[in-house]
Amino acid sequence: MAGPVSKVSWKIVGGAAAAAGGTAATKSVNAAYRKVRGAEPPRNLAHPETTFREAMIFALLSAAVVALARLAAERAVAAGWARVTGGLPPGMEKGAKEAV
Repeated sequence: MAGPVSKVSWKIVGGAAAAAGGTAATKSVNAAYRKVRGAEPPRNLAHPETTFREAMIFALLSAAVVALARLAAERAVAAGWARVTGGLPPGMEKGAKEAV
């Protein structure tokens, strides 16, 4: 069982990795949008001048890319954690409750 310091350390490291992955993905999606559409991505998807189709496609694409990037970043950091500490991060040990 992981100690309190280990749990806090993992929350900081895992959270920072997820945030960095999400930020990088958001910038990538925005850059891809600019390149493909030749315009700035919509700032407010609910704005009446943004078509529903454009808003839906941008929202779905953004959500998928950001979620996958955050997952990849957190998994990479978890693997590094295991190499450095010799064990899985807190909450990932065998028998730990799974996220729903």
